[in-house]
Amino acid sequence: MSTLQDRLAAARPRPFAHVDGPQSAPRRLFILYAALMEWLRRSRSRAVLARLTDRELRDVGLTRAEAERESGKPFWRA
Repeated sequence: MSTLQDRLAAARPRPFAHVDGPQSAPRRLFILYAALMEWLRRSRSRAVLARLTDRELRDVGLTRAEAERESGKPFWRA
């Protein structure tokens, strides 16, 4: 069974998955900003996931073990 993070990643476009050619400073700053915002989103969503009850986890189709595994990841790891 796939994790919640895998399901969300498959449904979301990845506009910064690769970078072609030299980048201007504003573009690099934007990419850095986007990465920081993604890390913040992951951190917050994993904190919420860790607080879900067993019933709420069943509603989204996850087991407690899957939720613990996902919420235990560091924010920089997808």
